[in-house]
Amino acid sequence: MGSTLYFGDYSGRMHAVWARTGRERWSTGTSGAKFGFSSGTFYSTPAVGFGRVYAGNTDGKVYSFGAKTGELDWSKSTGGYVYSSPAIVNVNGIGPTVYIGSYDSNLYALDARTGSVRWTHRGPGRISGGVTVIGTIAYFADLASHSTSGVDIRTGKLVFHRNRGAFNPVVSDGQRIYLTGYASLSALEPLHRARSRRG
Repeated sequence: MGSTLYFGDYSGRMHAVWARTGRERWSTGTSGAKFGFSSGTFYSTPAVGFGRVYAGNTDGKVYSFGAKTGELDWSKSTGGYVYSSPAIVNVNGIGPTVYIGSYDSNLYALDARTGSVRWTHRGPGRISGGVTVIGTIAYFADLASHSTSGVDIRTGKLVFHRNRGAFNPVVSDGQRIYLTGYASLSALEPLHRARSRRG
């Protein structure tokens, strides 16, 4: 949907506008009906893929809308606000998956087609920032311990943890991973590269 921009607003509506003109393509509430009822606000930046738009809402739900029509495909309740922005990946052997955090301290892996839970991982505290998937690891940060964790995208098993973070977790340039701390920025590189440089 490269010609379309998608965004949610504090009235709880999701919008699609044509990128060239800014004209509205569709607008829908969390009930999925055009000009329909909305129960919360969209703070989450949406992710678009697999023909759908995915976003979290302060009503504690994750929503999936049809990218072309705005029709509500599914919604999934969590145990807390969903400020987190999702990451979406087509995982080999599993299929399209949505990774998103919640204020209930869980990272969710949801079936992108149905919204059913593939697995959850309990983090140290409320997850407010977005999720980043690099390779086979989904990274997230939490507000309680100001730490960043990484879990296997297939199983939710913890494979990385560092005591820095809070909001959005990491970015990568293909050479290093840059970890965004609460008041710091750290550059991490593969262990084999660091060892070879030291001789």
